[in-house]
Amino acid sequence: MTRSVRAPLIGVLVAAAGIALARVLAFDVHALHHADAVTLHDFVSLDRESIYNVITDIAHVADPAPYALIGAVLIGLALARGRARVALAVLVILVGSAVTTDRILKPLLAAPRYDSLLGLRQIADASFPSGHGTAAMALALCAILVASPRTRPYVAAIGALFAIAVSYSFLVLGWHYPSDVLGGFLVAGAWTSLAVAALRFADARWPARSGRRAAGRLLARVHARAAVATLIALLVVLAIVVAAVAPARAFDFVSAHTVFAVGASAIAIASVAVAGVVAAILRD
Repeated sequence: MTRSVRAPLIGVLVAAAGIALARVLAFDVHALHHADAVTLHDFVSLDRESIYNVITDIAHVADPAPYALIGAVLIGLALARGRARVALAVLVILVGSAVTTDRILKPLLAAPRYDSLLGLRQIADASFPSGHGTAAMALALCAILVASPRTRPYVAAIGALFAIAVSYSFLVLGWHYPSDVLGGFLVAGAWTSLAVAALRFADARWPARSGRRAAGRLLARVHARAAVATLIALLVVLAIVVAAVAPARAFDFVSAHTVFAVGASAIAIASVAVAGVVAAILRD
């Protein structure tokens, strides 16, 4: 097994182990389950009539019809660039992720997770992993796969923000526990890593005609640093804006909702980590 194939296969194993660990912690460890419920409760408390339509539209971007449409666009872009293998990989990732989450893992791992804090807004037994979380991350990772080495780091940053926005939106709507989102991210990450391994194997066995791989890797390193700097700058600016608009309210909210702050941060970090790891594997 070559080094280039080994790295994504390790990614598959790590993602699979992460799904299993998240399932055990979220369902079987009472303290963590309650923290999950507290985070969801605080997300739901953010719902306002003024933002309801916006967050609903964002959440529904991961519905089956938009998912298929965006996926078709990504496949078309890959084909237009003469990358038939990548187009096939995108199809495999999108279909494999959706089927794994909705048809296999949800019914297989279904179990009640009642928490009195949620009152009448209990989450359905078959909610882990989140289908919308899986879809959002799968689209983000496929976009990274289709992107050129020069733009890939920027696409990874935008894709991570996209997955965060979709996930936060349906959490505010009370569709899933935060742990369901993490599980969905990992399902998409596992399938993308598997597809990358298959692409690497195919390229080694039947080399594609390309004479610019070394230049592409060099450009990817340069732009990766720029993309990371851009993402950090955006997050810093967002934090400054929130603090400037309502510094006392922002501080008081975080102080009073520490568990929520940790949970929301974990989702954001997981999104950036999954997108970043896939981009790094492709840069290798």
